[in-house]
Amino acid sequence: MGQSKGYKKVSTVSPEQNTFIQQMLAQALPNLQQAAEGYKQFLPGGGGGQPFVNQANRNFQQQTIPSILNAFGRDSKGSSALNQALAAGGANLNTDLASTLAQLQLQASHGLSGQAQAGGQQGLTPTFALQQRQQPFWQSLLLGGLNTGAQLGRAYLGGGLGG
Repeated sequence: MGQSKGYKKVSTVSPEQNTFIQQMLAQALPNLQQAAEGYKQFLPGGGGGQPFVNQANRNFQQQTIPSILNAFGRDSKGSSALNQALAAGGANLNTDLASTLAQLQLQASHGLSGQAQAGGQQGLTPTFALQQRQQPFWQSLLLGGLNTGAQLGRAYLGGGLGG
């Protein structure tokens, strides 16, 4: 940003503070990048939800299916009620997984957008201000004299016309 006529650019931080700010931003950048990569894994196609899917499938095979089989007994392996119960369990598993993955994706998208906003705010924080330049003494004196002369002229004319 260039200097405007009548204004000068003045730093709002000391050189030491500016150095400190730059060092802090440089240290934070790798962490922000690493967090962004973590969030990206949970977006569609990222594969970050696979551990949840694997664990849910293990739980279904090791706990849900044996529970359903025990509820129907060992002799009912071909019954339609057993098949319906297993199908319902599988449908519930898929619904729960879809819900969990959607929630993880939503959180990841919020995390990424929050990072983008925070990064933008850090990078755009101005460390300077524009300060109005002072007029040279002779210019202030001249303008003051002209202003005084104009006031005297108005007073003279005003007094001469009103009397």
